[in-house]
This record gives sequence, C-alpha cells and structure tokens, in this order.
Amino acid sequence: MTKAARLAGMFSPEMFRLHGHSLIDLLADRLSAQLQGQGAVLPWRDPVTEDTRWQRPLPQQPTLDAEHWLQQLQQDILPGGLAIHHVRNMGHQVAAPLPMAALCDLVASLSNQAMAVYEAGPTATMLERQVIRWLSTLVGWDSPRLNGLLTSGGNQANLTALLAARQRALPGNSWQQGVPSQGRLCILASEHSHYSISRAAGIMGLGTAAVVTVACDAEGRMQPAALQQAHAACVAQGQQVMAVVASAACTPTGSIDPLGAIGLYCRAHQLWLHVDGAHGASGLLSARHRMALDGIALADSVVWDGHKLLYMPATVSAVLFRDPANRHAAFAQEASYLFQGDTMDDFNTSTSTLECTKRMMGLKLWTAFSLYGVEGLGALVDQVYGLAQQLAHKLAADPAFELLMAPQTNIVCFRHRGEDSDRHAMNAHQAVLRQRLVQSGAFHITQVTLDGQIWLRTALMNPFTSAEDLDALLAALQQPLQ
Repeated sequence: MTKAARLAGMFSPEMFRLHGHSLIDLLADRLSAQLQGQGAVLPWRDPVTEDTRWQRPLPQQPTLDAEHWLQQLQQDILPGGLAIHHVRNMGHQVAAPLPMAALCDLVASLSNQAMAVYEAGPTATMLERQVIRWLSTLVGWDSPRLNGLLTSGGNQANLTALLAARQRALPGNSWQQGVPSQGRLCILASEHSHYSISRAAGIMGLGTAAVVTVACDAEGRMQPAALQQAHAACVAQGQQVMAVVASAACTPTGSIDPLGAIGLYCRAHQLWLHVDGAHGASGLLSARHRMALDGIALADSVVWDGHKLLYMPATVSAVLFRDPANRHAAFAQEASYLFQGDTMDDFNTSTSTLECTKRMMGLKLWTAFSLYGVEGLGALVDQVYGLAQQLAHKLAADPAFELLMAPQTNIVCFRHRGEDSDRHAMNAHQAVLRQRLVQSGAFHITQVTLDGQIWLRTALMNPFTSAEDLDALLAALQQPLQ
C-alpha cells in the first residue's frame, strides 16, 4: 500500500459511514438490553489481573482492522465496563445519557471546534452562550449580558467560581502578585461539601485548612446559626471570609442547604455566596421540586453539572455568575497570539476558563432543551426523585433496614441492621454486603461514612428503574452471607 493510499484510508468518508452504521447498531443493541435489565450491571474483574491482561507492546504496525476493532468493542471493551443504562445501576451520580446527546458528542468530536477563540469555533461559541442564558434564566437571573461559561466538569467549575470570589476579596492584582500572607483568606463550607472545594483552596494556594466546615443538621443541611458562629469565629481570628459555599445537593446524602436563609445572611454581611448545585440544580427544571431551591438566585455564583440530572454524557458543567462582570474575574491572562484585548475577547471563551482548547459542549445541552424542553427534562427529574421516595417508603416499612433520612433528591442512604449492634461490626457488615452485591454483577450501589457509621447509598439516576428493581435490591441485601 502506498503512503498516499494509507492516508486516504485513514480519513475515508466511505469507511467512516460503513463502520459508523455498524457502531450505532452495536450501541443501540446494548442500550436496549440495559434498559430492559439484561446482563450484568458490572462484570467484576480483579484490577491487578486485568491490568496484566491488557498490557501489550506498543504497536509499530497495525494490529487490527476496522472489522476486528468492532469485534473487540463488542466482545471485550464494552462488556467489561459499568452498564450505565442498566436499570439496576444505582451507584454513582453519573447520568444514563440521552442517546441524542451522545450523538452530539460524535458531532463535536469529528467537527473538533477548539473554541479557544471565537474564530476556532464560531457556532460552538454561540451555542454555549445560548445555553448559559437558558440556565441563568432557570436560576432566576435575566441579564442582557452573558454571565457564565461551560467547563469540563464540576471541579473546574467550582475552582473558576472561587477564583472569581478571591478576586473580589483581594481587589488588587492577586493574579500576578499572589495571595498576601497577612489577612488570611478562608472559605466557609458545609461539612458535607464536595472535595473539590478543599481541592480548589489547595490549588489557589490558600491551603486546604482554609476551608472551615459549618455544621449540618440531622437532615444533612447547613445550619444558618452554625454559619453565623463560624463567620464570627473567623473574624475574631483575623481571617477574611472569601466565600460561603452552600450545597444543592451534597454528594453524601443529596441534602439541600437552606439557600434562602444562607443567601440573606451573606447579603447582609457582604459575603460571596457560591452554590454548588452540580447535582441538585436540575431540580429547577421541575415544577414539583424547584421550591426546594428557593433562594438560589441570591447566590453570586452557581455550578450546575449537565452530566448528572441533565442527562448529558460526561463531562459538561456550567459556572454561572449573578453579576456578568465576574465572568472575566477569575483569570487575567495575556497571550497576543490568541487575545487582542478588544471587544472580540467577550466571545473568546478561553479568557474566562481554565481551558484553552475546549470541546463543543454546548451542542448537546442546546439539543436536549430544543428536543425535549424544560418540561421533558423536568419529567426525568420528577421520575428519579419519585423513585427515591418509593425506596425510602419500602425501607421505612421493613424492620430489616434503617433509613438515614427522608430523601431530598434522588439519593437514599440506609443500612441493613444485621445481627450485631456493635458499631464496628455494623460497619463491616455494610461494607461486606456492598462488596458482595457489586461483585455479583446484580446491582451497583455505593457506601458513605457519616459520623463514623457506614451507610449503603443509592443514587437513582435511571428513570426506567422500577419498583420491582427496588424490591429485588432489598431482597438481595437480605440474602445470608456465605
């Protein structure tokens, strides 16, 4: 084969069409099977053994043709992963993505709009701007100016928001000169806040100790009185509160902090309020559940993950600012080969984000809102929140289980009572139950430790999970340990 023929084959539209059709057929068949509950949720394999099995010399010449590549996908690669659309996949807060949104990622991959500057992705830029306006409207902010951006994940989104908060706390040029050692900054956050908050503090040079935890009530919600006490303690110690971080909803329990009360306190004391709504902000789509987020519009910044309850493929997150001026506050970068310092910079996404090259993430969100509307997407939220309520009722009615709290979103924490009430024995019992269940392939659930106690945890993300699936989960957990 000549060099020209080889290059032509690598970019062949005909081969792309042929194998693309075969790939879609393969994925559609797997999607159908998983939605019907067929096959294992997770075909557990020992990772050390798997790592050895997958090790191969670096290919200097082709080792597969396209047909054999498809066979490997069908026989080994896809079956070896977590069946994300399986109705008994109840583990992590990862969406069972909308198939049409997945097709948008294919479009984004092949068109490969870099988006560092407007000219590298004109339509991609416009799609992102439209999506940001829609999300901001749902939060309760209507502004003629753009007040947010999309990032590759909630960690980046939280970091971006807190960098903007730092800029307001230190109005000098902290970007160039760093953070002064005097007047140490701190962040007040729920004791159940996501680890990305302390990670952001570490990245910003504040140190993870700068995150001061605020106590929560028995329902996992930040206590406004405890926030007031923590704020007063920081001031008494000569610390400056850079931001207050509220959760909607927190990862361990899905609890939603009282955003209205926290927001009013922050307004009264001129504190930046950041709401980590990575998971729970999608409740704004639901006429039935959006009231739990009352007060979110008082925030200075909000993070909202699309790859959770907006049912997008990973990853796409929005960071939104109440004041549009804060969109450019996080970064102060000069790069003449990209930015010319003129009005075009408002359309150059990399002036406002950690990323330079960025995927066309807005397409899938724009498509979902356009195809299904707020009503359709809100119905997904209603369905999985309803599943959580069903599971909670079943647990409360079964003396073999203990429910941690009534679910506020689609996350339910509980434990099997077992035969031994000793704390250490109870904890070990939950861990063994989960391990057995996950490695059996029948279900996927997680666990969380709260106040020294291990609880089993489900995140009910799949709207096709049924009451029968919930009953089967409880029955499986009551099977005698071998």
